Amino acid sequence: MNKKILAPAVVFGFVFSASPVAAQSIDQGFKKRFYIGIGAGQSNLDPDTDAVPGLSISDDSDTAGLVTVGFDFSRRLTAELQYADLGTAELSSGGGVDYTSTALTGLYYLWNGFTSSDFLDFDGLDRRAGLSLYGRLGVGYSEYDTRGSVQLERTSDTQLVAGLGIEYSLVGGFGVRAEYISFDSDATYTGLGVHYRFGRGPQGNAKASPSAVTNADENLPILPPPNPIATLPPPPPLPSLELPPVPATVVTDGDNDGVSDALDDCPQTAAGVPTDASGCVMFNGVLPGVNFVAGSDTLPEASRVVLDDVVSTLRDFPNLRVSVQAHTDSQGDEDANLGLSRNRAIAVVRYLVSQGLPVERFEARAFGESRPIADNNTREGRLLNRRVEFFVLPKS
Repeated sequence: MNKKILAPAVVFGFVFSASPVAAQSIDQGFKKRFYIGIGAGQSNLDPDTDAVPGLSISDDSDTAGLVTVGFDFSRRLTAELQYADLGTAELSSGGGVDYTSTALTGLYYLWNGFTSSDFLDFDGLDRRAGLSLYGRLGVGYSEYDTRGSVQLERTSDTQLVAGLGIEYSLVGGFGVRAEYISFDSDATYTGLGVHYRFGRGPQGNAKASPSAVTNADENLPILPPPNPIATLPPPPPLPSLELPPVPATVVTDGDNDGVSDALDDCPQTAAGVPTDASGCVMFNGVLPGVNFVAGSDTLPEASRVVLDDVVSTLRDFPNLRVSVQAHTDSQGDEDANLGLSRNRAIAVVRYLVSQGLPVERFEARAFGESRPIADNNTREGRLLNRRVEFFVLPKS
């Protein structure tokens, strides 16, 4: 085997066999998808001319192009069928050797830099999004055509194909690649390519087809009209009964929050604060559903709907003051996380004020990554730590 392909093949095989992810089942957030791609670059060709005295290679490089069809089997494994036109090796005799190759290879994604975010609960391997590093290993079938007076002697048509590459893909499916591929001892390829993955990845919202619903309604059986009911004589009047008086039920509500003491989980709630069905303070911790666009302080539409409910509640309690507190996970720089949480707390207060509430009713506080409530080493823990909390402030 040519030394040029030995290093990437050994590295690829070692990582694949040693990684525990290779033995895992497909992640629940991953969806299998087809893709197509094209590429162009430069080839380096090395036909063996030692058996012909006086014959040498005059030009061993040429423009090359390739076409690929691939299928993502799992978060890390992809199969790819590839046709490559590697160009011509020019010989000192004036002739040349044209190279083409058809290869079936497996791609193993070694690393991806796209992580889950405040707003998008998936990582780059789920959707092949962001920057990735991959290795390639497989077999190919080569075809050679000669020009001029060159006589070609084939030793083997089957090749070992190996390589390394980097890929950057968008969530929507488009992506670019830069890769190095070695075709056994005969040729190498270095170039750039573009590709497109079909279908939606995880986090897609399925919608019912209106036409399907309409057709289902049209195919319902038509029932015959009900038979008329015969007229019956009215029943005789029932004798009147004298019921004993019902004793009055006394409902106690010691903290006057509208929830009886028998059902009140928080019987000492202060007067004049909003409570939930269990009698506890409504604004006393995490406000579910308030998220932000990844890496920014922009509130998406779903978060604004949640805050609209908060506005409605605060209008019913005009004397209530609230502390808005924002937190992040530990990903990234600590000072940057503190600044991001400050901007997000201010963004929430600005939205509440834009709906007509006085700014004096709020304070915005930022804690960055300093107050985690879960393990930052897991995706689930980081999602819990990225939160916005509401607390009722004492009356001044």
